[in-house]
Amino acid sequence: MNIQEAKTIRLADYLQSLGYSPVKQQGNNFWYKSPFRQETEASFKVSVEHNLWFDYGLGRGGNIIALAQELYCSDCVPYLLGKIVEQMPHVRPVSFSLHWQASEPSFQHLEVKELSHPALLRYLQERG
Repeated sequence: MNIQEAKTIRLADYLQSLGYSPVKQQGNNFWYKSPFRQETEASFKVSVEHNLWFDYGLGRGGNIIALAQELYCSDCVPYLLGKIVEQMPHVRPVSFSLHWQASEPSFQHLEVKELSHPALLRYLQERG
């Protein structure tokens, strides 16, 4: 597989093969909980029309190669293409369904604390 062939793989299908399902759809965009961290709200968008992703938490996005770079922590394109090919037998078209459940308000036990987590402080400092 080469880069152009990899770019023809639908991102939504690839994410589905990795076990990630969209939690909502807005127009031609699927929204996911980020595959890069634990989160309660979806901040990872896939444009079905352009076959591109953007993670609002990271501030980065791109095509399937850029996604593989983030997922597999590598810039080595042959390695990334190999990882994408490994998933090919598992790539199935994405099925989208929402299962809404009534739940208690999310902010029931809200606490206000001083920020202390190093990653959060570093992120805020970088963002200015």
